[in-house]
Amino acid sequence: MSPEYGNPTEGSMLFQEKYAMAESQKNAWTKMISTWKCITVSLTSSHLYVKLHGIFGWLIMPFGADLDHAVPVTDIRSAEKRKNVLGYDEISVVFSLQSGGEREVLIYLKRGEEFLNLLNSMMH
Repeated sequence: MSPEYGNPTEGSMLFQEKYAMAESQKNAWTKMISTWKCITVSLTSSHLYVKLHGIFGWLIMPFGADLDHAVPVTDIRSAEKRKNVLGYDEISVVFSLQSGGEREVLIYLKRGEEFLNLLNSMMH
């Protein structure tokens, strides 16, 4: 599949961290869904991908976690580190939705500083 449909190609990969964690801020329900180590975060020159993966990802998917995003970098409004949680950098990413409005996703990465530096250099 092409990057537009959620699968980055190896040649275009700038950053990838498997076994990350994420939490959608869409509503109270999505804020409660735990995704410990079942998220892959990938960054290409054109998109940020946040995807559930593995057995736990398959178990969480039916609960509507709102953690399957292919976001054009041009739609990202802000990205900032908030704090460190158990050795993971908590990164807040706010992006525009195709349907209008905005969404915030908290991403927890071991290599959060590297991710932020890459993403911020692409946004400015």
